[in-house]
Amino acid sequence: MREHSMDKKELKWAPKISPNKIKKLYEQDAKGIHDEELADDVGISLYARCDSMLFATFFNIGNPLCVECRTEMPHEYQKDFICECPKCGWSITVGEYGASFKNQTLNGYGVLPELKEYVEKFPKTKTYAEKMRMIDFLIHLFHGNLSEEPSRPVASNVIEGNAGEIANLIFTLAYGESSTVKKQELDEWLEKFNRSISRNIDPSTGKLKEGINYLYQGIGKQK
Repeated sequence: MREHSMDKKELKWAPKISPNKIKKLYEQDAKGIHDEELADDVGISLYARCDSMLFATFFNIGNPLCVECRTEMPHEYQKDFICECPKCGWSITVGEYGASFKNQTLNGYGVLPELKEYVEKFPKTKTYAEKMRMIDFLIHLFHGNLSEEPSRPVASNVIEGNAGEIANLIFTLAYGESSTVKKQELDEWLEKFNRSISRNIDPSTGKLKEGINYLYQGIGKQK
């Protein structure tokens, strides 16, 4: 399921998923339409993105993994230091490896156990309901999920769009009596959102709340 190029000079990591796919999946689910193909598409795309986040996060904490066999490689914080896999011999410099993650929003340090859980469990799902619950679990997570002041939604790492657009997407996801997943997850997400660094966004519009006269990280800018 991984989507990594093995050319060390052009390492490519899994892209973010289209918000339209997430929106459609929930709309169908709310109507009782179980689109197995779409659930697979969304779930596997999120799996690949989470797996890429694991590689970036392990690199950032000083435990880079070989992209060929996932073996941990020796590491020093010098750009020209060569990380070489002790198992298969694949190698790359620290500078090349780090540059491959630049501007990719792949750091998952604040949600590492949850990323591992998704990557471990999603391939084992068999039913549509199991897939939907795993997808719902992931997109409603926050970095620092259990802290008093969560950082930012994990959805920002895995779904295309700026913070305001993603907040609006999550807030407007369709739920109904036929939904496989329950609106309770949204209510809990909103409670954490209001304690997070994104608290100045109105999730119903994706724009800054009235009275806030500044922007940060593109919030309030609509495409």
